[in-house]
Amino acid sequence: MTVLLVLLAAWVVLGVAVAALVGRSVRRADQEELGSDRDWDLMVVEDVPHRSA
Repeated sequence: MTVLLVLLAAWVVLGVAVAALVGRSVRRADQEELGSDRDWDLMVVEDVPHRSA
């Protein structure tokens, strides 16, 4: 039972580490590819009236 808990804890730690690395690389790619250096607030973007074509 203890071995199972240790394996489960290691699996969770590995998953969190992978998620953090993927998140950092996606954010870096966004900044490099798109030149994005802003954090977008979607609530502000949605409040802007849209122009119809």
